[in-house]
Amino acid sequence: MGKPIVIYDDRCGMCRRSARMVRRFDWLRRLDDMGYSVAESRYPEVARGAVGDGLRVRYPDGSLALGVDAVRAIAIRTPLGAPLAWLLYLPGLHALGALGYAQIAKRRNPEGAACPLPDRYEARGSVYETT
Repeated sequence: MGKPIVIYDDRCGMCRRSARMVRRFDWLRRLDDMGYSVAESRYPEVARGAVGDGLRVRYPDGSLALGVDAVRAIAIRTPLGAPLAWLLYLPGLHALGALGYAQIAKRRNPEGAACPLPDRYEARGSVYETT
């Protein structure tokens, strides 16, 4: 079976730097990564919504994690991130993580567009509301 794929906005400098950081911390090589411009044509489910929906992790079964759930999916697979990732499974901390993710995403500016979280998205079979 394949590895989860971290899909980042390859038009955004902050996102490219973040992808490089993930590669450095992925000592066990549990993740692959791919720019959104390539991934959207290769994996149709990735193209749903806009790149502004946030960071994506595509699992081998085709399901997706978005935003803070993608951050958690990445962190849980890295030796240094795993202890912190477990905290994002707690409901209150998950909500705080989503707010923090939204604040960081607002700072990125690919070609003049902001990267807000969507009002609603599906991730691994569940619907999350971000309002």
